[in-house]
Amino acid sequence: MAPTLLLIDALNLIRRIHAAIPSRDPQADESQQVDGALSATISSVQRAIKECNPSHILIVFDGDPPTWRHQLLPGYKAQRKPMPTALRQRLVEFNNAFRKMGLMTFRRNGIEADDVIGAITHKAIAAKVKTVILSTDKAYRQLLDSPLVLQRDHFQKENFDRSSVSAEYGIPPEKLLDYWGIAGVGDVPGVEGVGKKGARELLNRFGSLQAIFESEREHEEKTKGALKKVLAQREQAELSLRLATLQYDVELGLSLKDLRYQEAVQG
Repeated sequence: MAPTLLLIDALNLIRRIHAAIPSRDPQADESQQVDGALSATISSVQRAIKECNPSHILIVFDGDPPTWRHQLLPGYKAQRKPMPTALRQRLVEFNNAFRKMGLMTFRRNGIEADDVIGAITHKAIAAKVKTVILSTDKAYRQLLDSPLVLQRDHFQKENFDRSSVSAEYGIPPEKLLDYWGIAGVGDVPGVEGVGKKGARELLNRFGSLQAIFESEREHEEKTKGALKKVLAQREQAELSLRLATLQYDVELGLSLKDLRYQEAVQG
């Protein structure tokens, strides 16, 4: 059987499950909600393993900030709702539960799960290993330029691939980072005053963000609309592009053989 690598964005999964669990008892304390989230997360991971039948697995947690993105943009993620204290204090229990399932986990302060998963996926692509990324985070869409990579939304039971990016954004995956440099994504701001439609039209017209900047002299007397805004905010666009780009050169000290899922092999 050809190898399949399953990469799980731990906090993306845990926080969504935790937020979705209602309190059955109005008087229940927060620890009971975490108990429910822990049980549901274990079940979700078991389901993902059954659905994906991976030969290799890694569950990745975000490390504590600051990261290199905070150095570039001090307010990075400042508007994001903080993790509930009760959940944060018990994340070690989730990690221990994964370990008891025979799953490798990874966490390093100063490194976001996005970059770890991006780096591992890059290695897997080079080794021609099929990779499934379990996360709802749109940042991983940039990895779908490879036909070896799928992104799976565990909650909607939906897979995304190269064709999905074109259907969702109206551009191929290769242009997605330039698109986000203009329109922004998640905690990446993009260019003020230019939305998805304007970004798509500019990239379909010029081909890339760099080509837009190279056209500045040619168009400087007659620029207007989205083009004028992008040219006027070049530094913002370039910063947003950099922030959106997953780091592939992160040294993790991991190889694909370290991620082998023994239970899957034995089954």
